[in-house]
Amino acid sequence: MLSSFFLNPWMLIGLSAILIPPIIHLLNRRRYDVVDWGAMQFLQVSEVTRRRLFIEELLLMLLRMGLIALLVLALAGPFITSSVIARMGPRGNRDVVLVFDGSYSMGSIGKEGVPQEKAKEWAKAFVADLTPGDSVAILQAKEQVVPVLAEPSHDLERVKDRIDKLPPPSGGCDWRPALQAAAGILSRSQRAEREIILLGDGQRFGWADRDSQFHWSLLASELGLNQTEPAEGQIRPRFWVVNVTPERNVDPPNWSLTPLQSDRLVLPIKKEVVFRTAMDLHGQKAYKPPHRARLEIDGKWVRDLTVPSAAEIQNGKVPFSFAHGFATTGSHLVSVVLEVDPPPEERPAGYTVRDELPGDNRQDFAIEVVQALPVLIVDGETMAKPKPGRDFLRDALAPARDPMPVVRTRIVPISEFDPALLAAPEASKDNDGSPRPRVLILRNVARLTAEQQEAVGHFLADGGGVLVTLGERALADYYNGQLYRGGKGWLPAHLDAMEGDVSKPENGVRPIPGGSDHPALRLFLEKPKDGQGPARFPQLGKVRFPRWWKLSTPGRHSTGVQVAALRSETDEYPWLIEWIDPNRAGRLLVCAVPLDDSWGGDLIRSLAFVPLSHELVYYLAGARSAEFNLEPGQPLRYRPDSLGTIEQYTLQTPLGDKKPLSTDPANKNAFLAAVDRLPQGSVLRIEGTRETGVYRLKPAESETIYYVVRPKHAQESDLTPCSDEDRAAVAKLIPGMKYQNDREQLAVEWISENHRQELWWWLLIGLVALLCGEVWMTRRIVKNRV
Repeated sequence: MLSSFFLNPWMLIGLSAILIPPIIHLLNRRRYDVVDWGAMQFLQVSEVTRRRLFIEELLLMLLRMGLIALLVLALAGPFITSSVIARMGPRGNRDVVLVFDGSYSMGSIGKEGVPQEKAKEWAKAFVADLTPGDSVAILQAKEQVVPVLAEPSHDLERVKDRIDKLPPPSGGCDWRPALQAAAGILSRSQRAEREIILLGDGQRFGWADRDSQFHWSLLASELGLNQTEPAEGQIRPRFWVVNVTPERNVDPPNWSLTPLQSDRLVLPIKKEVVFRTAMDLHGQKAYKPPHRARLEIDGKWVRDLTVPSAAEIQNGKVPFSFAHGFATTGSHLVSVVLEVDPPPEERPAGYTVRDELPGDNRQDFAIEVVQALPVLIVDGETMAKPKPGRDFLRDALAPARDPMPVVRTRIVPISEFDPALLAAPEASKDNDGSPRPRVLILRNVARLTAEQQEAVGHFLADGGGVLVTLGERALADYYNGQLYRGGKGWLPAHLDAMEGDVSKPENGVRPIPGGSDHPALRLFLEKPKDGQGPARFPQLGKVRFPRWWKLSTPGRHSTGVQVAALRSETDEYPWLIEWIDPNRAGRLLVCAVPLDDSWGGDLIRSLAFVPLSHELVYYLAGARSAEFNLEPGQPLRYRPDSLGTIEQYTLQTPLGDKKPLSTDPANKNAFLAAVDRLPQGSVLRIEGTRETGVYRLKPAESETIYYVVRPKHAQESDLTPCSDEDRAAVAKLIPGMKYQNDREQLAVEWISENHRQELWWWLLIGLVALLCGEVWMTRRIVKNRV
């Protein structure tokens, strides 16, 4: 294959230009009639002279053809692969991509030193040994690839400066996209020698665990490394792996916190919510309480938390929880910080450090606090006002005697359901002063108009929550044909048939005892998730529904999720079903029974009815609030009441960078943002959440909006190093990958290998020689003819 001998084989097309000299020669030959005259016989050129002139002209034409051929071959970048030439001659220039492990395990403080600092030292010493003409690019492998120096630079001092300013370690490490990016950079190289050097701490997780090995095999296939011969035009780079902490212990001690969780993402003011986390222990034989665990709200210390004083380690974890309420509305940041070891000045002599990785001792959680949650109830009853005493759901959410209800409800009959109630552009209130709802409840509605149906779809797409309760008025044909549509509509379930008999309540169904681990029903578990104390509302498992809708999810392909079930004497039926759609921001629940007394159910008389109603609407309202706790790579979204000017917004990243926003990609002094115009209003969208941690968005003259980008993998806290078998398994998946920690030995191995030696400079020397020969031959011909 030509690509095995030339860097730019397509340049060989230029060899066709060697035909230009003979073509010009043929075109310049003049044909004319010969007229003899008497004295011409004394001027006839001898046959020997004629032959000499022909040979000289032929040689001149061949020299010119050779000039063109050598020039084209030099531009094609020829090279040969040999270790002998590499030892005999000077080393050819190369393009190198340094890929640093950016996960927070690189910030460990063991006896072997901080891995990130050692990686910097190794890389700067390596760069110092490079020769003029070599180029270096720098990438950092985190949850997302961080381009520290995206384009190869020949300025080695600039390279060293970028190494010194490497972002601090955080989150996890995904090597696959980082190596894809490195291979993409080298694919644009014009050099035959291309190197990718990976610098890490030898951690097994992220490198040789089962998921990582699967990702390595995908990478080998994507880059064509598992093929015997490289593809046409491809030059495979060499992969070198450097472990900067080869002396790390097999099971180093480390404590970490699991992700902070809460049953609610949106919370009413002055109401407490329970937060849960756990201390994850590695390298510990017995549990001893940490020095301190503190709670911070919006970055300020609030109080120290009480953690278990004595506990058995269960699967390496010690769970604990705490409750907290908020006195002000808006966005709030909840942070738990674990201090396992006392400060160095307080440690007694001979103290043994129990935590070598403090970088994973903090967990953040963004929560939204509202004065009262706005809920719109659309009643299937066509009359303007519901019958007295029948509006149980509204009374459960917002009792008339409650001076400060946590839910603000508005009820309208289906005939007055105006789609404008759900789509108030760039405003928080509609025409009559009611707040734009966060949750829509369709209560026993027979059908929707086309405009109402479309409005509900837009409401869901924009992050709204919808609860559909089914009753006697629900028309199965309409629901199935227009809202479910064979699994392609926004309704999560198919209405099969109504079951049960109101006159025979003894044959009804009950919710399965224990409820569900779904966030909306976690309050009703038989045992709390942390195993502490009895169920708070066991009455839910005792209520009976004489009549219900039988629901199913055909065509959903497991996207319909059964949240909770009902059980009769012989069968089991879905009670609540949610459809999880990754392309939709909102949440939707369908309930198989009406949340009233129309079918004689005793739920409304149960002590569980009020908390159940609140849990359902707050779970649905949390769809938008879920956008404040993200995974790396997900965009930041903000829905303001009034958008204003983009340049008035500023964003602070976890690294401390603080810049204004701009919609102009050419503005390098601002973060790039975009505005999505939706029927419900404008959404400000900011891409590029590569770093994990807390992002702070500050609108003009408004409170700070907090976003938390969390690592995908909690296993990053496991510092167990790779074994020889682990390294061999990965090297088998990536042909040509070599492990070498010693920088000098790496240079020796690099020289001893077969190298691609570029030959273009030899061809340029030949080109100069032919050019001199062409000039000499031209002068000789002219002189002889004169």
